[in-house]
Amino acid sequence: MLLRSVASFFVAFATMASAGAIDAVHTPWNDLLAANVKGDRVDYAGVLKEKDKFEGYLKALADLDSNAVKSASKEERSALYINAYNAAVFQLIIKNPSKGSLAVMPPEVTGVKVIMIASESLAVADIARKKLFEGSQDPRFWSLLCDGSMSSAPILNQAVLSSNLDQLAEERTRLWLADTSRNKIDAKQTKVAQIPFDFFRVKPEFRNFPGGMQGFIKKYAPSGADVDKNRPTFFYNAAKNSVVAATPAKGAKKGKKK
Repeated sequence: MLLRSVASFFVAFATMASAGAIDAVHTPWNDLLAANVKGDRVDYAGVLKEKDKFEGYLKALADLDSNAVKSASKEERSALYINAYNAAVFQLIIKNPSKGSLAVMPPEVTGVKVIMIASESLAVADIARKKLFEGSQDPRFWSLLCDGSMSSAPILNQAVLSSNLDQLAEERTRLWLADTSRNKIDAKQTKVAQIPFDFFRVKPEFRNFPGGMQGFIKKYAPSGADVDKNRPTFFYNAAKNSVVAATPAKGAKKGKKK
């Protein structure tokens, strides 16, 4: 009985000690975002100037203990995968400066396992589908993921943490849908970003939302939008969200699946 009590104590202690440990890993990522996100644009050259910090963050993600990740809270894991997804996009864009945003990069580039999380190599799409949305089917998380294009949700200038995950997801979803540079939603027309609102409308995170994708738009779009009267149509500006971006990339209207 005593041995069992002692073992239980150490398990509980380890759990308490690890609480928030994953969140702490994102400090350098938070610093990089704060310094290099300019509105809805990214200074990728500025990130390169802090290459050591960026690579240190990627190494910290790779060095995470898989058991610590598994035992972390659902919110902490979701924050981890959101930050890792965005960092992986940064990595792809930095390594392929002439390829544009993720939306127009060829599959041989986007399919590369570009990042490691707890010693597991992952491609960008793997982080979203096999990690984030398998663990939490919350469509609001798309407002926190940026594929490096001008129609995806604007990149945040701070890291996502378990403590701010829900608040940011709620706020950023409404801001994204209200952004008239990315969407045109009013009583007469409903045009929303093609990725994810068209390509992923049958994915679990939207299919299981009350009312599906239309229910999601009804809840989070600006007041006055009526998706029952105005069937949503889709467009996508896949131009890279660099501070030096000028004209839309070729194929920007339709984009590509991620």
